[in-house]
Amino acid sequence: MQTPGHAVLNLALLSGGASSALVLPIVAGAVAPDVPIVVLYLREKYLRGLPDERIWSESYQRPFWLNLIHGAHSIPLTLLGALVFWALGLPALAAFFASALLHALGDLPVHAQDAHRHFLPFSHYRFISPLSYWDVRHHARIVALVEALLVIGAAGVLGSGASAVGRTVLAAVAAWYLVNYWKNFLR
Repeated sequence: MQTPGHAVLNLALLSGGASSALVLPIVAGAVAPDVPIVVLYLREKYLRGLPDERIWSESYQRPFWLNLIHGAHSIPLTLLGALVFWALGLPALAAFFASALLHALGDLPVHAQDAHRHFLPFSHYRFISPLSYWDVRHHARIVALVEALLVIGAAGVLGSGASAVGRTVLAAVAAWYLVNYWKNFLR
């Protein structure tokens, strides 16, 4: 899944009836697992000047980056964090880790050859899905369309109770999904 979609879907799934104080931890937890990927890409693209092909085929494959990225997508670690902070009565941290857990669960079925090791530290197993959110060889046109429709629908539902700023951000994410789908799969 794409990072903005994680944020919108996680808000829709986790914020129902929750205090507005949990919105920021939910969004942060939804985005956090992809932060190492963004840092890697920006570093390699703009500081080192590497083309995209080399970033994904070489830089991304380095053990440091793979371990960091896959660790951030660990289902056992995020589940542990959510349970520990819930048991300690720290709802913001529990919401952060629950949202990171949903991120990992959302990625699990839509990563093919680029699958994460979702079961670290217990296993290095990678579930190679027949589906991908970006790779057309693995039904990305359909997967990305379903993702876009889910995110746009969730943004609409969330927008009804959001502030003006919240509605603007949700509308921007929905518009981004439409443009991105058109750019990547229709033109």
